[in-house]
Amino acid sequence: MTRRRLLLVVGVLLSGLLPPEECRAEPVSPGAAEILRRVLDSDPWGLNGAEIKATVTLTDKRGSVRQLSFVAASREHDPPLSKSLVRFSAPPDLAGAGFLQIQRRDGDDERFLFLPALKRARRISGNLRANAFMGTDFSFADLDRRDLRDGEAKKLPGEKIGSSQCYVLDVIPRREDAAYSHLELWIRKDNFLILRQKMYDHSNAHVKTFEAREIRRVSGDWFISKSLMTDHKNQHSTLLELQSIVVNAAIPDDEFTVRALERP
Repeated sequence: MTRRRLLLVVGVLLSGLLPPEECRAEPVSPGAAEILRRVLDSDPWGLNGAEIKATVTLTDKRGSVRQLSFVAASREHDPPLSKSLVRFSAPPDLAGAGFLQIQRRDGDDERFLFLPALKRARRISGNLRANAFMGTDFSFADLDRRDLRDGEAKKLPGEKIGSSQCYVLDVIPRREDAAYSHLELWIRKDNFLILRQKMYDHSNAHVKTFEAREIRRVSGDWFISKSLMTDHKNQHSTLLELQSIVVNAAIPDDEFTVRALERP
């Protein structure tokens, strides 16, 4: 048998071992639990190992506007859990106020709010998680994401938001102190950022909507640099804009203590 004929025979045999193009398996789509894990591994607001500067614009139903400014530092301590400290610089009545959050795997997270007029930090208990954070439409529960961390996710048919293909999840929190009955998430497939989230209260009414308005990549990580949280019941909204993002995983651990929070 000539070399050319031998190569033709081998080629035919190999082609018979390969499935036709239409029969080849499609890439396996991740399940609901894996998608939710990837969401929690992401760091949309720079609270898992970064230093940020941000402004918050509050708009009420009459169109009145109030603006806040803050800086925040954070670090992971038990991935994907983190420690973060937020310090406000404006408006004048909030200058110096701060918030410390330490996420915990077992039991309730630790939350401390410091107001200069009180001269000491006070602990925010778990039964206050649904309360508004510093007058914004973000609650303490929205910041700690524990309703997602401890939730059970169900995968729904995918959808598009703009040009972005999204996974869609319905997440039911499992803890008794959950702020919501369930949450619907639209998650961008390529970077696992939440582009839209709908929150439902315990009577199953749609009470709030989160929307990512702008995303930015910094040092290889994706962040939601502009987002809008809308409270439908109170006709109030909060626009959060991250003006500066510096990825920094080496912030000293002693920066995330009550003593550090109470420093002038």
